[in-house]
Amino acid sequence: MVRPRVLVLSFSGFLVLLYPLVMWQKKRVFSLAPFMNGIADWFWVAQPLFLAVFFFASAAVIRQKILQYMCIIAASFFLSFAAAELYFTPFKPAAKRAGFDSHNSVYVKSGQATHLMEKTSRPPDAVLGYSLLPNAKVAARLTHNDKVIYDVLYTIDAGGRRITPDRGDKADTAVLLFGCSFTLGEGLNDQETFAWRLGELLGERFQVFNYGVSGFGSHHMLALVESGRLDALARRYKQMYACFTTISDHPPRIFGHRPFHQGPRYILENGAIKYVGMFSHTLDSLFAHSRVYEKVRPHYYYRPSEYDRALDTHVAIITKSMHELAARCRARFLAVIWPDFMRIEPMLHAHEVHTLPLTDAMPDYASMPGKYAIPVDGHPNALANTRVAEALAEYILRNTPKRGERQ
Repeated sequence: MVRPRVLVLSFSGFLVLLYPLVMWQKKRVFSLAPFMNGIADWFWVAQPLFLAVFFFASAAVIRQKILQYMCIIAASFFLSFAAAELYFTPFKPAAKRAGFDSHNSVYVKSGQATHLMEKTSRPPDAVLGYSLLPNAKVAARLTHNDKVIYDVLYTIDAGGRRITPDRGDKADTAVLLFGCSFTLGEGLNDQETFAWRLGELLGERFQVFNYGVSGFGSHHMLALVESGRLDALARRYKQMYACFTTISDHPPRIFGHRPFHQGPRYILENGAIKYVGMFSHTLDSLFAHSRVYEKVRPHYYYRPSEYDRALDTHVAIITKSMHELAARCRARFLAVIWPDFMRIEPMLHAHEVHTLPLTDAMPDYASMPGKYAIPVDGHPNALANTRVAEALAEYILRNTPKRGERQ
């Protein structure tokens, strides 16, 4: 007959071997199926609680006093950690705490709809950290005080980009749009994004590609260009434009000082941009969703000096992206600057980067920012996207020779 002590020790050994595997692949484990929805947010409550039980059980079967004491101390530590995580973990969703009633995403494919966490619609990407699911449709609904703020549908094409008007073989010029949720068009239907409206304004000669993804920054653009994934487009189209829409929140993302810190890491070393790996290899990624770590981690992005250093790196990454796009794709580069981030314009000019400030497109932005924002949510609304599309279309059409003309 097998002794209980042997069973406990055997099971404990199995869990010890299983634990590093779960930690290593926890993102995949938590996105395997819809019923896993929400588990990741409670992982750092369940994990230390599980370890506390494990060490208490070990202390009960171990005979040596020193090992018993060590197990009891470890169990007490993990139990305290679990209690702290539980204390800082809200019982209401973050959206509810902020006054939101709901902010849910629905993944729709082949007529089937399943509620998933937003991040599960972004599978791991070796180059970018995460990406959009190709050929997917995601419906997002946001309400505030029982009032619907938006109820929209995001449609993703086969290349993992939000859809734009398809010009097929008629197009000989490609327009690549890089950026974050502002470029993606968060909170807007497909036809309301400035990428879609730009495609309508430019006409059938131009094919617009929307590479915007929520949480992205200039480092994602550079990684995408250096990966060679855009080279096929350069072979397909006679000429190309590349536009990066930059906002004031982009610089902190360079150093990973934002919750959505996944992706490529670049540093500015001796005046040159250097790739140093992925943010998934950092403590921030390892302790993602830990409320205790969130409280104790240093928030460097609040320091003006740190922001300035991040801004210098941001400008250097944009500059390198411009040169890489010119060399690989023969693309004309344009930095589109949001009205509240004009401090970056002279820095970009110093590096001979062409810019399109949106102050003319939205002249009353400083006095009436709410006019151009989705209520409660804060992302650019349809009006703002229309103004951006008009400004971009005017710039591109002015600088593009007609068919048959020499450049």
